[in-house]
Amino acid sequence: MKNFIALSIAGIAFAAITASAQESIEYSGYNGFTSTTTRAQVKAETRLALQHGEISDGEQYPNVPVQHAPAAKTRAEVKAELSAYRKTHPEVSDDVSVVQ
Repeated sequence: MKNFIALSIAGIAFAAITASAQESIEYSGYNGFTSTTTRAQVKAETRLALQHGEISDGEQYPNVPVQHAPAAKTRAEVKAELSAYRKTHPEVSDDVSVVQ
């Protein structure tokens, strides 16, 4: 029980010391940014962007339609090319791992 009380006091003292040390540290990074829009303007812009489908939330992000490039080769052509490669490179097995 005495150990518990001693550890509790030590923990409280440590927390107090670290809290007081953090209060004295000032932010010294970049402070030159000044916003040109109000919070209400930003909220209005966000609502409009959501309505126009420019942004979305949750699982639908990003809401940009994916444009797939047309396939240069068919699946059959790729499989034939792989088969030919494997015939000329015996060090590559059928499971695409290197045989040594």
